[in-house]
Amino acid sequence: MQLGFRLLILKLQCLMSVEDGQDLVEYALIAGLIATACVASTNAFAKLLLTSYLSITTTFDNYV
Repeated sequence: MQLGFRLLILKLQCLMSVEDGQDLVEYALIAGLIATACVASTNAFAKLLLTSYLSITTTFDNYV
């Protein structure tokens, strides 16, 4: 009984020392941050583009 319990404790300690899953979580967080930055920059670019088109349209309307 003691040997079985010690083996179980040893296996649990080995499992707790493995850190393979941590990398996946870190990569997921980085991917989420990059996706958020892309959405924010796309929205900012869209507003800038809309302002530019409105300026061009106004200038065109003034001369035509």
